[in-house]
Formats: sequence, C-alpha cells, structure tokens
Amino acid sequence: MSTRPTSRRIVRSLVSLAGALLVGAALANCSDDDTPAAPALVKFRATLVGGEENPPVTTTATGTSEFTLSRTNDTLFVNVSVTGLNNMRFGHFHTGARGTNGAVVAFLVDGPTVVGASNGRVGKQFITAANLSGTLLGQPLTALIDQMRAGNIYVNLHTDANAGGEVRGQVVLVP
Repeated sequence: MSTRPTSRRIVRSLVSLAGALLVGAALANCSDDDTPAAPALVKFRATLVGGEENPPVTTTATGTSEFTLSRTNDTLFVNVSVTGLNNMRFGHFHTGARGTNGAVVAFLVDGPTVVGASNGRVGKQFITAANLSGTLLGQPLTALIDQMRAGNIYVNLHTDANAGGEVRGQVVLVP
C-alpha cells in the first residue's frame, strides 16, 4: 500500500478541518453569560407653568422637572429647575389628573421659604419610598411610578404670593 496521500484522503482531511473550524466558530459565538441586558432607564418630565394651576395663575415664572428611575426601581432621581419664581415655599408631587387638584404624595421642596428669586435647580436630588406621604405612605416607590405612568401625578411649586401653587406641570413618560 502506498504511503502517498491519495486525493480522497486529502479531500477528507480538508472536509474534517473545515468542519472543525465551523464548530469552533459556532462555539466561540456562544456566551456563558446568561445575564439579560440592563433595562433602559425610565424617564419622566413635567413643564411647569402658571396656566396649569387649578385655577390658573398669571405669572412669568416657569420651570422644568425631569425624573429618572434607577434600574433597581428604588430611587427616583430629581432635577427641578425654575426661572423667576419668587419666595418659594414648597414643592410637591400631587395625585390628580390635569385640571384637578389632589393630595400631596411626596415633597420636592419642603421649606422654609426661599427668600427672593429662585433661578436654577431647586429641591431634593432624589426620592425613595421613605419620602412618600399621604395616600402613598408606606408604599414602595413603584406605587408612585405606576401613578406617574398613568398620568395621575403633577408637580406643584408654591410661593408666598400663591400658596396654592404658582407653577404646575403634569408628569409624563418620556418616550
């Protein structure tokens, strides 16, 4: 028998090598990490104006509120910025649909009165379940988030001149 490789042996060797390379490439693409990708951050926003108050308030003050939920769903990061708001007393999350007044469920600014004009960032930097009050007292933070998603939460900033609220905005989910 000849020790020279025949064409058939060469072809078989090449096919075997190609098969091994394909299996290796397939295995290299497999991951042992079964950890799912982190969920996207959930964000909310409210634009604060006097016309959203109930009843409406005539004011030049305005504001924006941005809220970002932590990936663990236990902290809501808060950024409330205002322009031209004088002698601010309080800022709250309230329950209620647009055009209706509702109960306070969390404090954003809890006094004392900020004397003079407020321009820029005001209030707390984050909210947790420990900060909930009223009908949400003792509830997990997700109870507030569920109400925000449903459009049942608004932000209200109160001043000495407008104790019931000078600027207000309904919280909406950012797509």
